Amino acid sequence: MDESSNDEYMEGSIYRVRLHNFLTYTDAELFPGPRLNVVLGPNGTGKSSIVCALCVGLAGSTKILGRADKVGQFVKHEQESGFTEIELYFAKGNVSIRRTIYRDNRSTWQLNGRDVGQNKVKEVLSRAAIQIDNLCQFLPQDKVGEFSRMTPIQLLKATQAAIDNGELAEQQEEIITIQRESSSSVRDLDRARATLELKKTENLQRQTEVERIREHEQRRNETNNMKKKLKWLVFEECKREVQKLISQKMILRTQLKAAKEQQLTPLQTMLNEQTEAGNAARAEKRAAAERKVTLEKKLDNLKLQMDALDREASQTKMDLREVHGRHAQMQAKLERMTRDVEASNERLTAMPSEDDLRNQKNAEMRLQRDADRREYGQLEHDIRRLDAHLAKLNNEHQQRKAQLAREDRDCMRAYDWVQANGARLRRKVWGPLALELQVKDPLHAKCLEDTLQKWQLTCFVTECKEDSDLMIRELNEGNQRIGVSVINIQNGECSRIERPYTPDQLGELRAKYGMDRYLDEVVTAPDVIHEVLRSYGGIHTVLLATDETERMINEGHDIFTPISHMNKKAAFCTPAKKYVATVSKYGNQATTTRTNDIRPCRLLGVSSANEELKEQLHTKRAELVQQIERVKAKIDAVQSQEREFSARKHAVTHQVQEIRDQLRARNKLVGDIESGRLKIRQYEAELAKDYSDKIEGYERKLKNLLTKHVKLLQGSHEAATALVDATTLEAELTLQSQTAEKRQEIISRTLRNEAAKLEQLKAQYEAANQAVRSAGERAQQLKRDAERAAPWDEYEAVFEALPDDMMELRARIDNNEAAQEHFRGDMRIVEVYERVRQEIAAEEEALAQMETNMATLTERIDAIRIPWLEKLTAVVTEINAKFKHYFQEIGCVGEVYLNQDDDDIAKWGIERRAQFRVNAKLTRMTAEEQSGGEKSVGTIMYLMALQSLTKCPFRVVDEINQGMDIHNERKVFKRITRSSCGGKLPQYFLITPKLITGLEYHRDTKVLFILNGAYNIRQNEWNVDDILKQRPIKRQRAA
Repeated sequence: MDESSNDEYMEGSIYRVRLHNFLTYTDAELFPGPRLNVVLGPNGTGKSSIVCALCVGLAGSTKILGRADKVGQFVKHEQESGFTEIELYFAKGNVSIRRTIYRDNRSTWQLNGRDVGQNKVKEVLSRAAIQIDNLCQFLPQDKVGEFSRMTPIQLLKATQAAIDNGELAEQQEEIITIQRESSSSVRDLDRARATLELKKTENLQRQTEVERIREHEQRRNETNNMKKKLKWLVFEECKREVQKLISQKMILRTQLKAAKEQQLTPLQTMLNEQTEAGNAARAEKRAAAERKVTLEKKLDNLKLQMDALDREASQTKMDLREVHGRHAQMQAKLERMTRDVEASNERLTAMPSEDDLRNQKNAEMRLQRDADRREYGQLEHDIRRLDAHLAKLNNEHQQRKAQLAREDRDCMRAYDWVQANGARLRRKVWGPLALELQVKDPLHAKCLEDTLQKWQLTCFVTECKEDSDLMIRELNEGNQRIGVSVINIQNGECSRIERPYTPDQLGELRAKYGMDRYLDEVVTAPDVIHEVLRSYGGIHTVLLATDETERMINEGHDIFTPISHMNKKAAFCTPAKKYVATVSKYGNQATTTRTNDIRPCRLLGVSSANEELKEQLHTKRAELVQQIERVKAKIDAVQSQEREFSARKHAVTHQVQEIRDQLRARNKLVGDIESGRLKIRQYEAELAKDYSDKIEGYERKLKNLLTKHVKLLQGSHEAATALVDATTLEAELTLQSQTAEKRQEIISRTLRNEAAKLEQLKAQYEAANQAVRSAGERAQQLKRDAERAAPWDEYEAVFEALPDDMMELRARIDNNEAAQEHFRGDMRIVEVYERVRQEIAAEEEALAQMETNMATLTERIDAIRIPWLEKLTAVVTEINAKFKHYFQEIGCVGEVYLNQDDDDIAKWGIERRAQFRVNAKLTRMTAEEQSGGEKSVGTIMYLMALQSLTKCPFRVVDEINQGMDIHNERKVFKRITRSSCGGKLPQYFLITPKLITGLEYHRDTKVLFILNGAYNIRQNEWNVDDILKQRPIKRQRAA
């Protein structure tokens, strides 16, 4: 801490506090400021542990704290010892006080590292005017109510003890002592008054406990009645289930009868008819096929004869033509073919060089195309690899599994067990729930996780009791002892969704407040998971609102009353907060609203730690896609050129092939020409012969062949016509046969299916019949149990006042039983209370008689009383002036009054009077008159008024603002700031779990935040500068 600020501390102020193995702290050290210190932290983090450390470490009695009787109970759990070290500021040098405490209630003291006794420590505390046992200086949390409950006498004593080192208190005690010495009657009277006051105070304290015990008895009777009505409600539900099963049974009976009469008999008749039709069609088909084969054979024989005649006629014609002009034809053909072959040889000689050139160009293009394709394949491989990497990063299921493993290892052990033992499970086991549901919008995911409890997100869901018992036995009761939650939804059946609002009401909420849907409507999950979320999480009753709704609430619009009065209760989520509004069932049915900030997701959120890597991968993939497009364009261009050259090459190749065909034809013609020339020479030798007879013979032969051919052609036409008719008939019969077979197959399959359905209906009917019997027996048993536990006629009036909804009734039973389990009352207190009340009445009568005999005080008493009373009156007058002023600042009226109505000084007291509302009267502040918040305001204002009259280095007030409204809390905090900041004023510790927004903080105010838990930064690693440097980096990543 900066040494330059040390002169701001008063003598005896707390400079440093260190806790080691003390209550919730393993090791912690804090440095309070010299003025106002606001110790802020959630409930349970250890704020009051610091107050306990100040009391224990400064030789205060543990009874002051009201938490533990023995000092050993302040040692942290599972530790044998701990210590507190408190450094007090003194101008001549600070003093360090260390108290080491042990589990067996021993303790040792050290001053500046030297072992000393407790008396030495008390001397230092006395020199610094530190009074831990004075509630005006040290007011722990459990004593705030005790200060408010102080009687005027007690408040007078505490006030005098806090002023001038308690001189006024000593003077009062001296006056009382002299009074007792002056007369035995006075002593008896004082004793009687003290005894009576003590009994009244004690009985007043017992009264709350007596009322609590009587309330406990009433709650227990109510719980018994609710359990009895629950039996009747269970019976009614079972009765409705029996009626439903009977209806299902009758429907199955009707379906079974209809299936027998309307399906099986007609189908069997149709099957018989189609079987007979198919057999007849197949017989006709075989006869038509045999006739077709016979006609085909006849037609083939006629065709063979006609082919033989055609060949003989053709040969005869050729012989006749050869006789008339073979020589001239062969000569002309030889000349023509010679010219064609020469032209073809010339063209063929010119072709190879161009073809070679095109082949070379085409090869270069093929090399370029192959290189581009290899590059294209490599780029596609790189893109697939990047897509796989991105898919891995985007795999929400895997990320959730990893998050679950970090948050709840037992849950993932149970998940692994389910995966490994699937064969032992009868039906599908779902879970954990966090892996079975999907929520697209991150905001909706936060709302869902805030609505559900952690055990619901990590639980497993079975569809039969056997699987549920197996998991509980293996995981919760076996060697593993995991402690997993298992919910059984029998047969995975889902109940009907009961919405809290009608469609018209929802439309009104959407139009007025921007609430357009329910939370379960944004969750994607199987039906059985939705059933669990609705039954155990109630998400089907939570509405989703918008920023506009949050703005309306912040502007002060009362939207809770109209929404909650639609259904007695309302729950909705805005992007920032969750609100739950409840209508009271008693009194004027006021609306109570509970709100909390929506926390970030821990199980349903998808990790964003790899967003930067994902962005880089997306950028790289886009570059690869652009490269692929460029390479693809090059490949397309090369392929286009390749197709162009291929087309040209194909044309040239075709030309070359034609030339080669012509060459082959020329070579053949050359051979034919040589053969023809030989025949020409033979013909020339025979030309001198006479061929007229030979020609006439050929002509007669041709006439005879033509006559035979006409006869064969007529026979072939008749056979072909008959064959067409036979083929058509066979095709028609084949189609009829196939149609009959197909119909027979369809009818047979339909008959089998209907028979199977009939069997299934029979099985369903038997099952339904058995279910009706079982449910009926269960309903009869439930009714007998209900009648035995609570006959309806006797309890009907009692049951009318209880809820008719089973879930609401069970919830009230659970709440009552939970309250009864935590009840620790002693029934004997009621007897003591009544006995003491009678004793008080008797003693009050005796005291009235004694007061008639009271003597006046002696002159000795007056000598002490007069100056004491003058000084005390001045003190009370000054306190009253400040008390009035402070109350005026918050718009109220208050005063402090010294009650001197009784002659016995021991009964004098300081009364505080207050008026908190305009139309109310100025009434005395008591433990019963004002509310908790009003009593807290009166307490802090009195302490502030007393502050200037007392000499003490520091003050401690623990959770004084509990129960205050926002207006008073703001005023009180302003008063505390003015009274403890801005000058060399005593050090002040204000302990509170929360502060309202918009408070004005003085520069002398120091806020000490307490953050406790397993994931906190260790004290020796805490560096504010490093934490502030990380904020811009996180914002940049989030953007």
